[in-house]
Parts: sequence; C-alpha cells; structure tokens
Amino acid sequence: MLFGSLGIAIISLFLGDVLEGLLDSLFDSVGEFLNPLLLFSTLSVIGGSGVLLTKYTDMNNLYVLILSLFIGAGSYFLIYYFLVTPMSNAEASTSISIFDLEGKVGEVITTIPANGMGEIFIESTNGSRNETAMSFDGVEIKQGTEILVIQVIDNVLYVSELEEF
Repeated sequence: MLFGSLGIAIISLFLGDVLEGLLDSLFDSVGEFLNPLLLFSTLSVIGGSGVLLTKYTDMNNLYVLILSLFIGAGSYFLIYYFLVTPMSNAEASTSISIFDLEGKVGEVITTIPANGMGEIFIESTNGSRNETAMSFDGVEIKQGTEILVIQVIDNVLYVSELEEF
C-alpha cells in the first residue's frame, strides 16, 4: 500500500491536470476535498506509519491499523487546510487590479479636457498599461504632463497634474 500509493501520488503530481480532466465529473461533484493527489498522499502516510509502527513498536496489528488510520486522517486534514486550500486560493497571474493604480504616477498620452476623458500611460514592474482618465480638479491636462492617480471610479482614473516642489 505504501509504495503503490506513493507511486500514484508522484504520478498524479506530474500528470495531475490529465487525471483531473479524466475524472472531472467525479471530483466536481465532491469538490476539491477529494482530489487524487491528496487521497494518495494520505494513503502513503497511512502505509508509512503502519510500516514504522509495526517495525519499531510491539503493538498489536489491529492497534497499528487504527493508529495509522488516525495519523492518516490527521495528515489529510493538515494537508488539505494548510496546502491545498491556500494554493487553490493563490492568484496565479501577475496582473493587477485597476484599484491598485491609485497613488501611481503616469503620463498623459491623450490630452484630458476639463470636462472630458483622455488617456494616460502608467509603467510598473508588472508591465505598462494605458487607461482612460478624467481630470480630478476639472482642469485641462496637456499631453506629455506627468500625473498622479487620485481615485478610481467606475473604471475611470481621476488624475491630477503632478507638481514638483
């Protein structure tokens, strides 16, 4: 049981997406709680603890089985709540929200009229982006002017001219 489940756990680690696609209908109904990698890892822990308890203790085989099952159940919940759940909630992209642009400095690439919209260019470590902008102060901001993003409302950036001291 130890080597078989360990081998399947390692295979599912590398081919997890393929197995997940094949077993998609089964595991969608029970959720992420019963994913194959987690199940076979738990079986590996049960088998490994059974081997160690049998070899290094004088306990009865029934007690070894019961204790191994408890150790496996404990490892299942620890792995699920401390590895699977946080990793499934982790964001895999480097994109940023438009609201993260508040307080950033950029440059006007299309003149922003006093009561209209223009376009600004903001450069960051995640890449550069062009966004629609309006004047926060209600004044015209010319092309090439450095600006500061003050606020984001309805996916429009409200900017003010950046003044140097």
